[in-house]
Amino acid sequence: MDPILDQTLSWKNAHAAVSPQSAAELAMLNDLQGNILKGHGRTYTSNLFVAFDKTKAQAARQFVASVGDDVNAALDQLLDAEAFRKSGVSGGTFIAFMLTAKGYDALGCTNAKPVDEAFEKGMKARDLGDSKFTEWESHFAAEIHAMILIGSANEGTRNTERDKMAARINATAGAATLLNPGFGEDGHVMKNDDDHGIEHFGYVDGISQPLALQEDIDEARKNAGGTFIWDPTIKLSQLLVPCPGGKLNVSFGSFFVFRKLEQDVRGFKTHEKNVSDSLTKKHKPSRDVDVGASVIGRFENGVPFALTPDEKGLAVDPPNNNFDFANDPNGLKCPFAGHIRKSNPRSDVDKSKSHLMARRGIPYGARSDNPNDEQLDNKPTGGVGLLFMAYQSDIAKQFEFAQQKWVNNPDFSEPGTGRDGVIGQPKGPSGQRWTVEWGEKLSDGGEDEQFSGFVTLKGGEYFFAPSITFLKSLK
Repeated sequence: MDPILDQTLSWKNAHAAVSPQSAAELAMLNDLQGNILKGHGRTYTSNLFVAFDKTKAQAARQFVASVGDDVNAALDQLLDAEAFRKSGVSGGTFIAFMLTAKGYDALGCTNAKPVDEAFEKGMKARDLGDSKFTEWESHFAAEIHAMILIGSANEGTRNTERDKMAARINATAGAATLLNPGFGEDGHVMKNDDDHGIEHFGYVDGISQPLALQEDIDEARKNAGGTFIWDPTIKLSQLLVPCPGGKLNVSFGSFFVFRKLEQDVRGFKTHEKNVSDSLTKKHKPSRDVDVGASVIGRFENGVPFALTPDEKGLAVDPPNNNFDFANDPNGLKCPFAGHIRKSNPRSDVDKSKSHLMARRGIPYGARSDNPNDEQLDNKPTGGVGLLFMAYQSDIAKQFEFAQQKWVNNPDFSEPGTGRDGVIGQPKGPSGQRWTVEWGEKLSDGGEDEQFSGFVTLKGGEYFFAPSITFLKSLK
């Protein structure tokens, strides 16, 4: 393994040239795309999906190279973020560029393609328990060759930069074609009253991340009071692989998974209330049942359900990620079907961190209500959701493993515990049981208390974020 990958990385030490390896680390950071090692931090985003005309490959390569000139390097992104924290001045527009396996082929760059079986076959051909791709939105059912991610601090700038990029695509005389001209994959950060990021069901999101940058690890340890119960540290090798088309010895890239997940908010919140009321009436526990905390694994304000049955007044900043499930071996606090336990089982599984990804998702879709207002009639039934995005070094070991072996497996991590209550597939009962008396009793697992079908896959694909020197070499 490359010694750069077999470690965590202090980007500040690399920038300050404090060790003999700093020069190589700095070169790597200047050639690596941003958003992989740390989220780009922009509030508004747009994902543009592109197909190339194989008969116009040279013109398509020139277009890709022109975008490569605009792509943000990891070092620039990190320096911009540091400057923003100190001065409040935005780092400007963020741009990243990804290719599918068929995208490499369409460009005539097959020899520059990274080797990964799942990447080569693409998401449509993989057994993930997903809906048929013929039921996906048309641009996802089509053959996708590339994706361009644009991020900006405000909506107006995002729209301007997005439209400019669309115009550049349209100016290629058909060498590149924009597949989603309706911009249905425009995203925006949503926040609650505590200024924490949330998803459309109203729960604080994006808390639990594996960390490969030493600065982030040190900050997480400080927030944990100096000691990790759950250590989020990973090596760079869990995110990066060599980029075959790169022009440096330290050219790396990362495999990227994109999935558009539509949320039936009204359906979920209505079912959440009905099941909570029903279980409270049936079991008469010492406190009213909050089934949503069981299904998600956290209260709406981000407090882990495994730590306390009472969310009132307990919200902290940042939300707590320093916990495991060692004190809950039978799932009587946070049920095994709870989303955060299914997707990140922590102490339930040996070496569970090896399957985690760097998630960079963002909500999409406009709504006029307050997600946390406890009303039901004003909640959307569609047109909103999550743009799931994640970087990793091995799609099968990370994303696909989590989907197949954890999320969609009704016998993980104990037999008969049901699928993930949020994103589990396929739709239908799976034996989920929810907490009715915290730490003491679960529900019966009846069909009327199952959570399923409130999140629908609208499409997705596997990509690779290549090195910047590769992109620029296509001129």
